[in-house]
Amino acid sequence: MLKILFQGDSLTDCGRDKTGHNPVQAYGYGYVNLIASKLLCDYPDTVVWNKAYNGSRIADTYSRWIEDALNIDCNILSILSGVNDIGFAIRMNQGADAKKFKFIYELMINEALEKNKDLKLVLGEPFLFKITNNTPELGRDIVRDWDVWNGQLTERRQIVKELADKYNAVFVPYFEKFQEALKIAPPEHWSVDCIHATNAGHEIMARAWLECVTKAGFIEE
Repeated sequence: MLKILFQGDSLTDCGRDKTGHNPVQAYGYGYVNLIASKLLCDYPDTVVWNKAYNGSRIADTYSRWIEDALNIDCNILSILSGVNDIGFAIRMNQGADAKKFKFIYELMINEALEKNKDLKLVLGEPFLFKITNNTPELGRDIVRDWDVWNGQLTERRQIVKELADKYNAVFVPYFEKFQEALKIAPPEHWSVDCIHATNAGHEIMARAWLECVTKAGFIEE
């Protein structure tokens, strides 16, 4: 029986219903919804939780780690984090630097594994887009200061890959998948504002997640 918990920020939250009054919107409108829809159809006993919160930095995610992760009886834990710490740091000096990001991320992993030594981990690679054609307002400073943003992104991507290798987790290479997608269509087709994915972008993410998790044997083919 698959019991999957998704954690992260707005890229995963995607407007999910947090009241419990609208189960159809429990997974949001993004990649989690696409993954959950397929798995719930193919494996009806599957349970999926989306506990991501819009705007969460790694420290924010850790602040709710007990109630929104450790207290949930999942057997697959999927995390996507990193971009908000970059943005909060550059824009407001309120994000974790690379060293703190790694420390907190690893702390979350260790606590989850202490709670369930058989827990399967899925770590998503953070990503950004450089939209130069009619750049949306939210992404203008990203494009203007691309070298700074991309440099910090490269650090976070490497950290997540290292943690995935260290803890034998599935690494989902979202950045790599989107680089391949950019050969087909421009960045504005995949992202609305240099950070958040479009519908097509979420489909890329869902396919990548399912491909990697299935290849690892977490889900039967």
